[in-house]
Amino acid sequence: MKKNLLKWFFPMLAVLMFGSLIWALLREFNPGTAQVFFSTATGVLSYCIMLSLVLIAVRPKMIEKELGLTEMYEVHGWMAMALPITLLIHVTIRWSGWERILSLDISDTSIWGYVGLLTLFVVMFTGIFVLSDTFIQKSNKLLKLKETYFKRNRHLWLHRLAIVSVIAIHFHLYNVIYIRNNIVFRGLATSYTVIALGWYFIYKIHLARLPKYKIVHIEKPTPTIYKFHLKPENGEMVNYEAGQYAFFRFVDSSVSSEAHPFSLSSAPEHSREVVEVMIKESGDFTNNLDQVEIDDRLTIEGPYGNYYPEEEKKAETPMVLLSGGIGVTPNLSVLRHEIAVNSNRRIAFVWGLDVEDDLMHLDELKEIAETFPNFSYHLIFSGEEVPGYPFGFIDHDFIQKEGLEELYDTANWHVCGPPPMLAAAKGLLTDNNVTDQQTFIEEFAF
Repeated sequence: MKKNLLKWFFPMLAVLMFGSLIWALLREFNPGTAQVFFSTATGVLSYCIMLSLVLIAVRPKMIEKELGLTEMYEVHGWMAMALPITLLIHVTIRWSGWERILSLDISDTSIWGYVGLLTLFVVMFTGIFVLSDTFIQKSNKLLKLKETYFKRNRHLWLHRLAIVSVIAIHFHLYNVIYIRNNIVFRGLATSYTVIALGWYFIYKIHLARLPKYKIVHIEKPTPTIYKFHLKPENGEMVNYEAGQYAFFRFVDSSVSSEAHPFSLSSAPEHSREVVEVMIKESGDFTNNLDQVEIDDRLTIEGPYGNYYPEEEKKAETPMVLLSGGIGVTPNLSVLRHEIAVNSNRRIAFVWGLDVEDDLMHLDELKEIAETFPNFSYHLIFSGEEVPGYPFGFIDHDFIQKEGLEELYDTANWHVCGPPPMLAAAKGLLTDNNVTDQQTFIEEFAF
């Protein structure tokens, strides 16, 4: 319930800002006609949505901890898609149709309005069609276009024009005569803008001052996965919980300096000197990982996520760690923590892989199974038949054959993997009456 309510935090913030500004405006201004009112109201609402989107971009920890970053960016995506609708109504009414807009007639607006509109158009395009899957995941053609032509790193820089757009539209507001003379409206609008942009710039300064970590060890446990061991340069290790992820940014390497999220695979108890992260080659950034070298430096922003909350750590409830492919990394972290604290809880480690070459850490799983009688691991391959292991997907039949059916009722399920696997796992758990309170899902949909 709390999570569902938090999804409305940023939309309601925009509504509250909008309500206060309209109240301030109508105290001193009589719109005269419905046309003038709707033009002004939709313009103000557009601006309030933009400020809320800026606040989401700073990833506020107090909201992220409860809601989750994936859900925050989903809210960001839907608000970003509402923005062009309100903006379209505003400019069409304000400029009396598209002919005056395209003729660059600024008699009813200002050059600031045009700058804000044009930069916002670029920002919305990059956000909806390149950086977010909220909209384009519904179309295979758009997804293919994104993978082929629209590289994420390049469009991240264009997306940052959002700040230019906010500043331009802020000045544009003050070119409207009935706003320029409204002290209360200007005071509120300036306050909201200063808070949003101030928080954003403080966040950026914080990123620039993050401590550096040095790569001290590199290995490839599989042909497509890199494992990096990172050591802090100043001796201060990142403070994280098992199952969390962080944004990694290379600062002096041949690979891109843009930040990318990856789960930490080590347990906090094993990270007094080094922290471990595993990354799979699967995109325009990760395809260059062969260029990373020992002593390359990077920063770690975070951690984020609540995949393994405090109450779950203290519980003695049975646990299923359900993974698909590289989604095993947060579950490895959780498992390693449980072993480090000598857990006695029942733990079933269920892992779906494609081919035998994807298998890693088998010796570690065998050793844990020999040492901890309440632990078991269950592997299945879907891309090829591997001797000694079942072939297929993680479904109800597999759960039954592995003797795990009773865990539907008694266990907490931690699930991480690629989108198709997550969709199948959610369906499996729903069909077998596993409740939301029993389910912890990590999905990187941003």
